[in-house]
Amino acid sequence: MRKAKNHRINRLRAQLDVFLIGSALAFGAAVEASAQTPNLTQSGGVAILRGGAVRGVVSNPESTASEPIHIEPTLGGKISLDPSLVREISTLRPEQISYRNSAPLQKDDVASHLKIARWARNAKLDARAEAHFQRVVELDPENEEARKALRHEKLNGVWISRQERMERHGLVRVGGANLSRQEAELAAKAKAAKEETRYWKKEIAFLYKAALDGDVRARDALRRTRNPRALAPLGDALRKERDPEGRVLLVQAIASIGTPTAVSELGRVSLQDDDLDVRTAALEGIYRKKTTLPEAVEFFRQTLRTSDDVATINRAAYALGYFEAERAIPDLINALTTSHKRQITVGSDQTQASFNSSTGQLQSWSPGGGTKVKTVTELSNNEEVRAALARIVGAHYQTPVDYGFDVDAWIAWRRSVDQLGAFYPRRDH
Repeated sequence: MRKAKNHRINRLRAQLDVFLIGSALAFGAAVEASAQTPNLTQSGGVAILRGGAVRGVVSNPESTASEPIHIEPTLGGKISLDPSLVREISTLRPEQISYRNSAPLQKDDVASHLKIARWARNAKLDARAEAHFQRVVELDPENEEARKALRHEKLNGVWISRQERMERHGLVRVGGANLSRQEAELAAKAKAAKEETRYWKKEIAFLYKAALDGDVRARDALRRTRNPRALAPLGDALRKERDPEGRVLLVQAIASIGTPTAVSELGRVSLQDDDLDVRTAALEGIYRKKTTLPEAVEFFRQTLRTSDDVATINRAAYALGYFEAERAIPDLINALTTSHKRQITVGSDQTQASFNSSTGQLQSWSPGGGTKVKTVTELSNNEEVRAALARIVGAHYQTPVDYGFDVDAWIAWRRSVDQLGAFYPRRDH
């Protein structure tokens, strides 16, 4: 893709050089008198300025920071620039310098353009050669040499270009390949998306660094991020950041995007991050997105039903309590006390013996019987689950209750107030 882009730029420059031929002829003898042939043993180039450029030969490209940069423009004359104004110097091949200093002074006729085009082609200045062959076609539409050089074909007595030929077959030239219009549109969209993602990666890195350095505007800009393309670099930065304050800022930026994918990322953070402030910032972001809140509640309910990790169960319960999700009460009751299996090592490989400290005689001896891995089941009373239940009941019922970890009492209360008999299988059984 980059090669194709450079080719288009070179072709545009070549077309500009061809246009300069007419300008040079208008200047006449005055231009010829002022346009001295530059010393081609020197490096040639383009001095790029702030807000503009000067094209020509740079006679001292290796100048120091205190020495003026001397340039001989393509159309003649000499100028000197303060090095502080120069952003970049691009060196040119001798053939490019020769072309830029001679081509604009040639006549604007078929013979001259053919001569320049042949020379440029042999010098491997393909874009220049193509531009001059194109000018020959404009002056002489039936010129066979120029037409063939441009890879035109003659069909039914009419010359057609390669682009016209592809269009007749419904094809478009993209990055060196012939694609259908639909494929070309998809390729263009993919390229635009890739470039936008690259832009946001740099933008997020810049804003985040500035925000950490205390730039209030950068911090506000991060929090106002709306473009979905910014989600991936924000997520990458979040996973790499170790400071909780920085993670809170990144979570707030993700929340401002607000897409379903962003909300899913917030859900992951609320369950997996070790810092309470970061998890709370993620829940605040989910809560503000009212349209996705029901799906978020279902996500945390499902986590309560299926997770075997005590920390995850308690964090999901904290989220449901934060949202005051009344419909999660049955799930919370069933997750008050959960059973978990873990493996422990029992036994010993060491032979043990004890001796009388006074007589030195052996008192007891037991040979090591080896170790075994044993699976045990443990019950866990989940405090965040109980706290979430109490918070939700207090928010939705006139008479708040708190039965602690008495699951049967909670079930009886639930059935008495709502006449609901359906519960998921008890997690503690």
